[in-house]
Amino acid sequence: MKKLILAIAALALIASPALAADWNMYGSARMATFYATTDDDNTAFPVGDPAGQPNLGSDDSGVQWQLQGNSRLGANVKAENVAGRVELGLSAADAHDGSPAVRMIYGDWKFSDAGKLRVGKAYTPSSQFISGQAYAGDLGMLGIGTNYGRRVPGLQLMMGGFTVALLESGADAGSKWTSFTTDTVPGTSPAVSRGGDIDNYLPKIEAGWGMSMDTWNFNLMGGVQYVEIKDVVNDNGNKKDIDVTSYILGGDVGFNFGPAYVKGCFSWGQNWTNARWSDLGLVNNDAAGAIFDGDNDAKDSTNYQYALVAGFKFTDTLTFEGGGGYRMADSDASGVKGDDAWNIYGQAVVAMAPGVWLIPEVGYFNWLDGFDGKSQGDEIYLGAKWQIDF
Repeated sequence: MKKLILAIAALALIASPALAADWNMYGSARMATFYATTDDDNTAFPVGDPAGQPNLGSDDSGVQWQLQGNSRLGANVKAENVAGRVELGLSAADAHDGSPAVRMIYGDWKFSDAGKLRVGKAYTPSSQFISGQAYAGDLGMLGIGTNYGRRVPGLQLMMGGFTVALLESGADAGSKWTSFTTDTVPGTSPAVSRGGDIDNYLPKIEAGWGMSMDTWNFNLMGGVQYVEIKDVVNDNGNKKDIDVTSYILGGDVGFNFGPAYVKGCFSWGQNWTNARWSDLGLVNNDAAGAIFDGDNDAKDSTNYQYALVAGFKFTDTLTFEGGGGYRMADSDASGVKGDDAWNIYGQAVVAMAPGVWLIPEVGYFNWLDGFDGKSQGDEIYLGAKWQIDF
């Protein structure tokens, strides 16, 4: 209730003429209406949708009929050389009332014709939004083919097509460090208490550069994060300070051929989940981060993924799209297997009226073998997303 009151107060400020700015409000209501079924190897719904999609569990089927967590209410603001955006996510946390959450809030200062400074929580340069996959809260193959840098607080400097961002560390944002605080190998039993205090001396750094022409476009991106875990207890009972470095490099490209289009992307790097890159999409993705070897060092994980999307605009009101993606996490830790997954989907995007969308879709996930070498199962789904923008 307190969050709702704060949200209403914020909207009241939006309507205040004393701000002397141009406020343009918008909203989007999105419903997921899908049927999904998993086999008997799958133990968890994999994609971590913030809408709270149900955990189907092992060898189960069910209807997902709920408000998507990326339904939203927001405003774009403009006042001379200063602009900004505020956007609330309107989820349905239970059967009656959900809690609003801040998806984005940032301000832009245009200090020259080509230069802009962004302050606040926004998308970062490393995200690859090439897919329109609607399932699981508009997943877009994020984490299983396309990189997701999330919406992260920070400072972003934009000069023409270049962006440099100094961002909140993934260690501060809840990344997975269980391999340093408990088990040597994720999932082993019994757990070993290792302690460890995560210290950040630098922000996470990301950069991107892109251009868009009439018939094609491209984006290049990269990022790096360094943290130190102090006083990790090794197998001999001694305390060690462990360094963990994460990095990512990648790019995406798109081509338009009249009514048809093709898009592709690739990314490669190390210890992604420690920096909160692409930490969606896998049932068990601890193998995508650094793992303490029990002695004196962290064993790094090599990560890569790629995706391809193609579509055809049949009419102004009907577009067909299909795509597929693959991801691999290959840890250097002893006894940890390569953890990979892939998915495909096909959809029709139907514009029923201005701002009204129906997106029937069918898709398939296969999580292949996990870090323990055991099958993680698969899942097939079909249904539709309903969306009205206002």
